[in-house]
Amino acid sequence: MATQTTEREISTADRAVGAAMIASGIGSLVLGLAIILSEASAGFKTFVTWNAGVGALSGKSGLSVIAFVVSWVALHYVFKTKPLSLMTSFIITLVLVALGILLTFPPVFLSFGS
Repeated sequence: MATQTTEREISTADRAVGAAMIASGIGSLVLGLAIILSEASAGFKTFVTWNAGVGALSGKSGLSVIAFVVSWVALHYVFKTKPLSLMTSFIITLVLVALGILLTFPPVFLSFGS
């Protein structure tokens, strides 16, 4: 009697989608952290003011986009050798996005204000 394995091969497309999903969560978390840091540190707020007309939002959103792209590329290559299921990628993404959104709420980031 042969034993059956329940492991399913994770396709290349699933790996790429998982990398993109987790990278979006990382970008969301970086945005939340940038908001906290700009409230806590005047120096950081000055650093992320890339455009005077837009203010610190330009740098905060720019940092989150940079974090998304860099982590997407890195995770794409990592997942070529270490596959991760879409369900696991989805759960990780939900946690990261939830943390990022939490950090953008005024009661949270205003508590770090200087």
